[in-house]
Amino acid sequence: MFSLKAAFAAAALASSIMLPGGAFAQTVLKLGHVWPAAEIHARAAERFAADVAQATNGAVKVEIYGGSTLGSDRELVEGMRFGSNDIWVGGAGVLTAASDTAKIFAMPFMIRDAAHFGQVFNGPIGQEVTEAVRKESGLQILAYWLRGPRWLTTKAPVRSPADLSGLKIRVPDSPVSVASWKALGAAPTPMNFGEVFSALQQGVIDGQENPLSLIESSKFSEVVKYLVRTEHSYEPIVIVMSASRLNRLPEAQRKAVQASATGAAQAFAAEEVAKGETAFLRMLQEQRMTLIEPDKAPFRAKVGPAFVKASFPSIAALYEKVVAVGAPAAR
Repeated sequence: MFSLKAAFAAAALASSIMLPGGAFAQTVLKLGHVWPAAEIHARAAERFAADVAQATNGAVKVEIYGGSTLGSDRELVEGMRFGSNDIWVGGAGVLTAASDTAKIFAMPFMIRDAAHFGQVFNGPIGQEVTEAVRKESGLQILAYWLRGPRWLTTKAPVRSPADLSGLKIRVPDSPVSVASWKALGAAPTPMNFGEVFSALQQGVIDGQENPLSLIESSKFSEVVKYLVRTEHSYEPIVIVMSASRLNRLPEAQRKAVQASATGAAQAFAAEEVAKGETAFLRMLQEQRMTLIEPDKAPFRAKVGPAFVKASFPSIAALYEKVVAVGAPAAR
């Protein structure tokens, strides 16, 4: 009797079975994410799939399962280990369940802006983080895609950390997110993204935090009133495969998949994020959300270097390296 692990392995290798005449079957890779189809990174995933097909002359087909069809982010990450999906695209902070180094992705107020993001994740530090995550988890990050900064949306106005007291804020299932929002005074509530709209609608939670693109495409303006410009996190979107699954691909196919992850899809995401921030803000205000622009300093002070050293000492040195990239020289 085959074990479950053996069954999954057999399924993963099925695409390499020899067909009559010496031809190989098409390799099919299942890609899962949790977003609606209109979201920027869902569209970037479509670009990635098209580029893989073109680069391999159709030998590799990436099938996309969006909208949590194959499960939550956490389930999709776990699924790569067992073969229920081959690729996951999502917020990098979810990888903290598999890698200690991945905690760096969700650190609040660490990345200053889009330019700093590029310097960090497309440079030597990004390579260092990718290698550490692979060693710790067996998961290979193929690319870091830019995502707009995360904003807070709430049913009650929030202008200072004191206003967060007792508010149930949906956060990703990440120890950094939970600890950060506790430090800010909120009651963080991890929840599958697919459940957030109804939870807001039913009063189960008081708010959530995400980039403007996802706030708009998810129609959160229908269930929350306030849009708070915290811009507290530039968490990367990562496109990830199991390192072992990637390495089972023939070299030419492996290179095509990797190049497609850092090619037009990555550029598309960055361009859409850049031009979308102003447009999405205008759209959300037209949908009658009230914009609040708080002083970020009191928020930043509660989750700064001292918080990182006390709560996540294993990545404190890496955090300092990230903050130092491109920082103005001390005078």
